[in-house]
Amino acid sequence: MIRTVLITIAALTLSTSAFANHCSKSSASGLGVTKEIAQFMSNKALHNMLEKNGEKGVGKITTSCDGSTIVTTTCISSQRSCK
Repeated sequence: MIRTVLITIAALTLSTSAFANHCSKSSASGLGVTKEIAQFMSNKALHNMLEKNGEKGVGKITTSCDGSTIVTTTCISSQRSCK
């Protein structure tokens, strides 16, 4: 469980693919007992990360979830962000 939490925290700071005008694609993950909780956690983590970095989200948030484990679901939310 602790390892899963550490992996999730590491994923919260993930930023990839630079776009023009100091924009990038930011992603964050969330873990929950249900899909709805995992989606909420990943969206909130993305919002918190963008706010902390002084960035604004641009466009639609895309979320994908993996419920392959019996106990938890993991979701990853991504959005284009600009400074």
